Amino acid sequence: MSPGFVAAATLVVAWCLAVLGPPTLGGFASGDVSVALVLAAAALALTGWAADRSRDGWRAAIGAVFVWSILVAGLGGAWFHRAELIEVGRVATEELNIGAPRAVIGQGGEVTVRRRPDGTFAVPALVNGSDVRFLFDTGATAVVLSSETAAALGLSPDTLRFRVPVTTANGRGTAAPVILDRLAVGSIVMTRVPALVVRPGMLDGNLLGHTFLEKLESYEVRGDRLVLRAAKTI
Repeated sequence: MSPGFVAAATLVVAWCLAVLGPPTLGGFASGDVSVALVLAAAALALTGWAADRSRDGWRAAIGAVFVWSILVAGLGGAWFHRAELIEVGRVATEELNIGAPRAVIGQGGEVTVRRRPDGTFAVPALVNGSDVRFLFDTGATAVVLSSETAAALGLSPDTLRFRVPVTTANGRGTAAPVILDRLAVGSIVMTRVPALVVRPGMLDGNLLGHTFLEKLESYEVRGDRLVLRAAKTI
């Protein structure tokens, strides 16, 4: 197996990890692991190139080693500035709308989510420790879960009481009131959040409504960003 092939495969793994992977991997930040894989792939490709050049005689070998040394030193500098490289990659993936939505934690703990090309905000969250994606919806009076999401969280529709009248894009029906033990968006964590679970087929996704939003200090749409700020006490 050639070094070039291995380097290319490593780059693919690094890209998948950066775009689709979890925030951490084996106790290390996924961004750091991705950058390390990219630099390792580059070093492997350079080593393969230097080895090929060395077959053309001692002059070519010396030149290859010299170039290899300079470029490997450059890779070391890239590792030193990996935080900046990770940020550039994050912005690029957001601009291209690649991968899952991300909640970016800024100064003061404010959480920012980028607008999608369709004009909506997909907000990544953790509900009772499980990944759930919500649609930001100021028109929703409560946090609303689809029946599929509720089932995945262990809230079986068969055990719920559907007694609250609701209207969704798919029509009118009833929903079941529930309490979410923990709902976190980035650094914003709320406990005992009232929510509604709709009947199967009534909702394609989940809505981040006012039983979450009203507990924030503030929220605003700033250009193509949704900015959420936690209350001082929740």
